[in-house]
Amino acid sequence: TFTEDVATEIIQELQCKPDLIIGNYSDGNIVASLLAHKLDVTQCTIAHALELTKYPDSDINWKKLDDKYHFSCQFTADLFAMNRTDFIITSTFQEIAGSKDTVGQYESHTAFSLPGLYRVVNGIDAFDPKFNIVSPGADMTIYFPYMEEKRRLKHFHSEIEELLYSPVENKEHLCVLKDSSKPILFTMARLDRVKNLTGLVEWYGKNAKLRELVNLVVVGGDRRKESKDLEEQAEMKKMYGLVDTYKLN
Repeated sequence: TFTEDVATEIIQELQCKPDLIIGNYSDGNIVASLLAHKLDVTQCTIAHALELTKYPDSDINWKKLDDKYHFSCQFTADLFAMNRTDFIITSTFQEIAGSKDTVGQYESHTAFSLPGLYRVVNGIDAFDPKFNIVSPGADMTIYFPYMEEKRRLKHFHSEIEELLYSPVENKEHLCVLKDSSKPILFTMARLDRVKNLTGLVEWYGKNAKLRELVNLVVVGGDRRKESKDLEEQAEMKKMYGLVDTYKLN
């Protein structure tokens, strides 16, 4: 029903059919597939991440994990979208067909089984010409070598220094950096278990020599807002535990 409503709204807003519909991630791609079929327009699929290879044996053990991860719905949506779409954009060849040592994210959908639900024997052709590789890049006006000091946004320096070296712990940040002379080991990502930010914090906490040499700065989201994602909540709880265990404050 969501797709039906969206199709109507799109036509009313644009006063015509769109030329192209782009889907991203599992939920976005299944909606894009249904919309493209209903409106009879070209569809592009961008997976962002295919979970089948990220969680070992997630297909075989789907029943145990389904209440938490909904793999049965996700794998079905991914399989439907990648076959229904007109073309697929990926970042690398490895994402499609892997390497001699690893299976590709798309390649893993060639054959797999969800016991008691269904079995896939010819899910996708990893060498289908619908696959297109568009390597990720960076805006060179924003990312540049550290030697090019004149290009630095110096008017932000005082604000950044306040964020990093404020002696007062507040709702924005946990812990304080007491020695500003140390170089910074910086990481930024969503607090997802796969990103393993807590693994980095644990490694840093255990390594006395590293703690002596550098400050660790982790940007993992807005701690003022509680995440609705159960995995992120668990990682945040683990992060707090590591700070206490290794006395990182």
